[in-house]
Order: sequence, then C-alpha cells, then structure tokens
Amino acid sequence: MKNLLAVRVAAVVLTLAILGVAVADAQPQGAVEPPLSVRYAKKAKQADDEMVVGQWYNALALRIAGSQAGFRNWQGGGVNSLSMSGGVDGSAAMKSTKVKQTYEAKLGIGGVSQDNNQLRKSEDVILVSTVYQYLAPQGFFKLWQPTIAASILTQFIAGYDYKTEGEPKVSDFFSPAYVTQSIGLTREIRPWLSQRFGVAGKETIVNIADLRTLYGNTADQTVRAEGGLESWTDFEKAVVENVFIKSSLGIFGAFSDIGSPDINWSNLVTMKVNNWLNVNFELVTVYDRDVTSDLQVREVLSVGVLLVII
Repeated sequence: MKNLLAVRVAAVVLTLAILGVAVADAQPQGAVEPPLSVRYAKKAKQADDEMVVGQWYNALALRIAGSQAGFRNWQGGGVNSLSMSGGVDGSAAMKSTKVKQTYEAKLGIGGVSQDNNQLRKSEDVILVSTVYQYLAPQGFFKLWQPTIAASILTQFIAGYDYKTEGEPKVSDFFSPAYVTQSIGLTREIRPWLSQRFGVAGKETIVNIADLRTLYGNTADQTVRAEGGLESWTDFEKAVVENVFIKSSLGIFGAFSDIGSPDINWSNLVTMKVNNWLNVNFELVTVYDRDVTSDLQVREVLSVGVLLVII
C-alpha cells in the first residue's frame, strides 16, 4: 500500500508539473537562464532545430551522493549507517542532413551498511541506448520521424534477497540483461517532450542457470525472445528555475500477451542547492508479470554532487 501511494503521489506531482510547463510554454516570457545544476541535461537533450549539421553535441557528468550517521552512548537510540553511491551519465548526438543519431549511457552503483553489517547494494545499473531518426524535409514524416532504436539494461554485481532466510542470490551481471530493438515513428511534441511508437523485439538474457526461472526463462533457456509493440515517452525540462524533472515511460506489449504489457516508468527530480550540490528524488516503477505479479518500486531521496565534465 505504501508503494502504491508513493507511485500515485509521484504521478500526480509529475502530471501537474507537465501541465504547468505546457501552460507556461504557451505564454510569452522573457529569457530565463536555467540553473547550472541542469547544464548537463540541456547539453544532453538537443532539439532538432537547435542542432548544427555535422556537429557533435557531447555531455558527460559524474554523480556522487552519500550519507552517514553514527551513535555512541546516545540514550535516544539509533543505528549506525553509511550510504554511498556514484555514477556516470553520458550522451552524444549529431545531426546530418537526413539523420539524427543519439547515444546515451547511464552507469551507477551504490551500497549501504547499517549497524556495522556488511555493505549491501542499493543501486546498480548499466544502461546503454541508441536512437536513429530520419529527418524528412516536409510532409508526414517531418512530424513523425521514422526511427530505429536499441537498448541494453543490466547490472555490475550480484544482488541478494536480504528478506529471505539464507539471503539467496537473485541477480548478477547479465543475469538478467534486457536487450530491446524497435522500428517505428517519433514525434517531438516539444523540445522537452517526445513520443515514440513502434514494433519491437525484446530479449531477456539470464546467463546463470539457477536464476533463469526467476525472470520467466525456462531452466535451459539462456535467451528468451519476444516480439511486440512498444511505446516510449520522454519528458525532460527545468519546470521552474531550480527544479529539473526527467521522466521516461516505456511500455512493451508482447504479441503473445498483449493485454499484460511490461511497464517501466523512471522519474528523477533534481532540485538545485547551489552550482554543484543537488537534492535528488528518484522513483522507478516496474511491472513485469514474467517476474512477479506485484508492482516493483524503488525510491531514493539523496543529497549529492553533480560534476559536469563535458
């Protein structure tokens, strides 16, 4: 119930933010410089009409966050804890006279230790994606750009179910890994809002035999391939002077079970403290009935540093 409440609250907040941006975008206003903390986001996301033909637009940022609490002879009670996480976000984009190509990568890993227990994983992601869009000079395909896209999602190290006796291993590098490919159409509704529809393929790779049934594969099936339909929505904008929202909603419906699509909704709200210090709230929800019939939710509130390298 708490997880569902968090998802509903986040959905309401993000919906209101998007509506607010849409209204503000329609009103005349003076030029307002975005906060320096979202400089990376501006460089990473380039609208077609803002790009110079033949020029690469590169962005690279380093994320570091952590917290620590210690107690000694503290009568009010408490638990010693240490939490650290870090990551690298990068992108590269270039437009020719007919094609726009975009490459993105997100790498992150983190851990938490409580009451001198061993360090446990709190974040672990490897995400690489690429998109090719055909830029037609006029007509229908100028608005709805033919698109080829692909992505791969996995993790660095093993993950364990700490709530189950014996703390069994439930994941590892390429166990699982999700590889997707799609061919479809993209509409850039605004520079900060885009929508893609297409026909897609999805491969679920589980290299470790003992973990395959956890992700819908059979015990002897390293790769499970599915074909289906895909929808992908991207929203990235500084909604007010010091607040930036990035939200991505991916829906994949396999032809074999089109009525129960896989859903991945990722949200990041970044609030500027100063030029390099941010408060971040991340909410990721996943629904995949091949793994569990329950909604998977991960939420993190952290104070961290964003260093824009490029």
